[in-house]
Amino acid sequence: MRQAMAVLEKDLRAELRNRAAVNAILLFAVTALVVVGMALGPAKLSAPLSAALLWVVLFFAAFSGLAHVFLHEEETNTAMALRLSAPASAIYAGKLAFNLLLLFGIAVIVVPLFVIMLGLPIVQWVAFVVVLVTGCLGLGAAATIVAAIIAKARSKGALYGALGFPILLPLLAIAVHGTVGTMGDTPLNQLLRDIGGLVSFSVMLITASGLLFPYIWED
Repeated sequence: MRQAMAVLEKDLRAELRNRAAVNAILLFAVTALVVVGMALGPAKLSAPLSAALLWVVLFFAAFSGLAHVFLHEEETNTAMALRLSAPASAIYAGKLAFNLLLLFGIAVIVVPLFVIMLGLPIVQWVAFVVVLVTGCLGLGAAATIVAAIIAKARSKGALYGALGFPILLPLLAIAVHGTVGTMGDTPLNQLLRDIGGLVSFSVMLITASGLLFPYIWED
C-alpha cells in the first residue's frame, strides 16, 4: 500500500506540473457540452437520449486523457525505473487510484454543467449519484488497463478507443439504463439491480486487470 501511494503521489506531482490529462479531458468535455448546448438550445430531450449523451461525453472525455497514465512513462523512458522500484501490483493500484481521482474530479465539474445546460429531469438524486460513481469506477478501471496494454504500441490513439469500447459496452448500457431510471419514479429494486450490475462489472474488471497487469507490465 505504501508503494502504491508513492506511485500515486508521483503521478499527481507530474500532473500538477504539466496538467496534460486534466487539460485534455476538460477540453473535450467542455467542447462537447458547448456544441450540444448550441445545437439543441432550449429543446427538451427525452430521458434515454439525455442519459446516452451524458455517458458518451464521460466515455470520450475519460479515454481522451486517462491514457496518459502509462504513455508518459514510455515517452520519458522512466518505465524501467518504475519496474525496478515497485512491484506490478503496487504500480497498478497507484495508477488506478490516480485515474479514478482524475475522473471523479472531472465528473464533479462536467456533470453539473451537463445537468444545467440540458435540463436533465433528475428525480432520484441519490440514485443518480450512486450510478454516476459506480459507472465512473468502471470507466477508470477500463481506461487504466487499456492504457497499459497499448503503452508500447505505435498507433496508440486508434487502439485506445478500439480496445476500450468493446470492454465498456455492457457497462455503458447498464449506466444509461440506470441513469434513465433516476429521471422518473422507477422502483427501488430496479435501480438497485442496475447499481448492482455496475458494481459487479467494475469489481470483475478491476480483479481481472489486477491479475493480468503483471504479465502486461513485465512483458
